[in-house]
Amino acid sequence: MTKKRMSAWLVVVGCLLGVSGCTPGDKEGPIKVRMATLFGKDHHLAKKLEWISQELEKRSGDRFQCEVFPGSMMGGEKENLEDLLLGNLELMNGAGSYLYRYCPEAAVLEMPSYGWKDRVEAWKVIRAYWPKFVDVLERKGFHPVGLDIRDYWGVLYKDPITSLDSIKKAKFRSVNADLWIQLTELYGAVPNPIPYADAYMAFKTGVSVGTLTSVTGGAAAKWHEVLKCFLDTRLVYSESFMLSSKKWLDNLPPDLKEIFLAVCEESEIFNLDSVEEQYNRNKKEMIESGLLWVDRDQLDMTDIEAKARKFRDGYMKSLGEPAYAFFQEWIAHVEGMTGRALP
Repeated sequence: MTKKRMSAWLVVVGCLLGVSGCTPGDKEGPIKVRMATLFGKDHHLAKKLEWISQELEKRSGDRFQCEVFPGSMMGGEKENLEDLLLGNLELMNGAGSYLYRYCPEAAVLEMPSYGWKDRVEAWKVIRAYWPKFVDVLERKGFHPVGLDIRDYWGVLYKDPITSLDSIKKAKFRSVNADLWIQLTELYGAVPNPIPYADAYMAFKTGVSVGTLTSVTGGAAAKWHEVLKCFLDTRLVYSESFMLSSKKWLDNLPPDLKEIFLAVCEESEIFNLDSVEEQYNRNKKEMIESGLLWVDRDQLDMTDIEAKARKFRDGYMKSLGEPAYAFFQEWIAHVEGMTGRALP
């Protein structure tokens, strides 16, 4: 074939491709978005991912193809974080305990005794600090695309009690993470790290007699079937990050990246409504099952609040100077936005 004929052939092919609308991107097909959560499909964080999945496919005209893996189908938090960095997962929520091993600064999210007025106040203060979280998490290869709005943690215990003194030296199931092990010790209990899926049997057999948990977390696992008291201490308001990989996000076409980030941020409104509804429903179910519910104002929190404030400062200091400096800036931010001093 002469050069002249070759040039003409390429022009024809180019025109045909232009008419058909074919591009390299189209040949590759939809972009897969695999999403994972530790919680079952009825949990508000799993429902949040289902909402994101539907919105991404709709707004992208099916250029995104989404799949949600609830109930630790893709492993625990540790495995999910690793898979994000390896490219085996595109989105996860519930990132907290293990995430702090990568990025100690992010632990400020779950420190005790901030005294949030309600979920909305906490959400607004955290969101106003978002660029700082993006900065430290991107250095580790992650990008926080949304906040998981969750709830306060309290004490779920085997027997009806009305005082924190009753749990001293008791064997407690703990999340297998430094922060929650130490927080369990702060309460005076003895921590025993046990996976979420194995905790029910540990409570039933007496291997553990209590745990720190949120109402939703405890109810979702049916722990109130074997543990019969909830002390609503509200010492720690547990929020977590919804994460993507910085590398994956940066490689998205600009228009799809814009859609992805917008949907993830908007999911926080859906999350805010669903967590409130689930909390109220779960609290009612637990009480109706015969569980004794003890409100915070019925408990003497003086001693443990003082310990918690000291713990908060010492824990962040133990994570190193960068994390502690980040924490001090965060405290100033919280005080500035809420108008309340944090001793």
